[in-house]
Amino acid sequence: MAKPVYLALFFLSAVLLYSVGNWSLPLIDRDEPRFAEASREMRQSADFLIPRLNGEYRFDKPPLIYWCQVLAFDVFGENDFAARFPSAIFAALTAAATWIFASRIFGPHVGVWSGLILATCLQVFIHARAAVADMPLVFFFLTATWADWEKLRNPRSAIWWWTFYLSLGLGFLAKGPAALLPIFFAPVQSFLNCSRFRFKFRSALLGGFVVLSMIGAWGIPAVIATNGEYLRNGLGKHVLERSLQPMETHGGEGFAGYLFFLPFYLVASFFSFFPWCFFLPACMKRLLAAREPDENYLLGPILIVVLVFTLIETKLPHYVLPAYPMLATLVARQVSESKWRLSILASVVVLYLFIALVGFRIIEPEFPSKRIAKTALPLISPETRTASLNYDEQSLIWYLRQKTRLFHRRLDSSNFSDFMNQPGSALCVVNQESIGKIHLNPDWKIFEVSGYNFARWKIASVPFSGIRIPLPVPQPIDLVTIVKT
Repeated sequence: MAKPVYLALFFLSAVLLYSVGNWSLPLIDRDEPRFAEASREMRQSADFLIPRLNGEYRFDKPPLIYWCQVLAFDVFGENDFAARFPSAIFAALTAAATWIFASRIFGPHVGVWSGLILATCLQVFIHARAAVADMPLVFFFLTATWADWEKLRNPRSAIWWWTFYLSLGLGFLAKGPAALLPIFFAPVQSFLNCSRFRFKFRSALLGGFVVLSMIGAWGIPAVIATNGEYLRNGLGKHVLERSLQPMETHGGEGFAGYLFFLPFYLVASFFSFFPWCFFLPACMKRLLAAREPDENYLLGPILIVVLVFTLIETKLPHYVLPAYPMLATLVARQVSESKWRLSILASVVVLYLFIALVGFRIIEPEFPSKRIAKTALPLISPETRTASLNYDEQSLIWYLRQKTRLFHRRLDSSNFSDFMNQPGSALCVVNQESIGKIHLNPDWKIFEVSGYNFARWKIASVPFSGIRIPLPVPQPIDLVTIVKT
């Protein structure tokens, strides 16, 4: 087992790695500003039961991440860094827990490399600095997996029993039903090890009561307060509908598209698990040749997570993140014996720091919403009405509401004039393509901003060394901001 001082230094180093540059990188549409703005409105309204976004109910996720962001806002203020800070903390906790868990299974040498691998793989680096709900889920998923492994070896341990079921409940409050998958790990391990599985009905019944009590303490009041809408939308739309059809173009259309995307996570993991993905083939070859019982236990969560999200229609690379601590532990047995391990680790840390400290500052001016706010906020008052026309990205609301109190409106060209000509100051951001459809008053202040929408990408021909290469690039966007003071 690692010394507490080493674990503390590792945890703090991970928090630092995930935090540097977060003050300069603007929140990226669509999800980051949605979570951040909902947390700000929760803090402003002091309604900690039901998140709201731009004054309307937000049923997308349970409340844990919003509560964490509210605490971060209390400490650091309502800014980009604070919105991302909970993810950095949970990612660092997950890496430290992976170190300890792997040490329990395979010893301290493999343990430390398991933590380092998880902490520095690309998908964790990305989501550790994203103001979304994934890293809390991954942490509680790991603690449930770890506790389940300990329970199999210490069936009478009350500590691990409570840790398992509390982790399931907290994981559900982080991101919903996916957090409950660890209940299948023990029987899957028995199947892989060809051993007998003994189902303890009384223990499972009491544990289920603990989990339901935790969820119900928040969920029942939330469902009652919204007349059932939280259940219908949160479970119906964001779980069932996401499972049965691709949402927001994340997946293939129709049965042929579904079949085409079935191997999505096998391919995506070779990018998401960078740079340690280069050790995956050797790891897979070793596991196919022979496996220890504990390796089968670690394979169980990986297989279940990949299988479940492969069957679900909506697909994004980070959906299988809960399996990464176990994957890192299995790969660590290969990495810990490699002569290149320290060189790879040092190179990737330097690369990540360069991206965070230099790369983020380079691309910061390309985010139009933040640039608009920097110019517009000195011109408006807290009572200024704000709107947008054919520019519906949530980041604009997040940055404008640093100063304004009123909720943002989305217009079409037919009601633009009515909005701008109402008494009082007003601001409207208009897509350049819509300018010809509206009438502009010469007394209004107008400025233009160009940049890129990093939430929307397309394949474009990019010049490189005299040739043009098709590459995914963010969508360029030109905006006009109109201010009536």
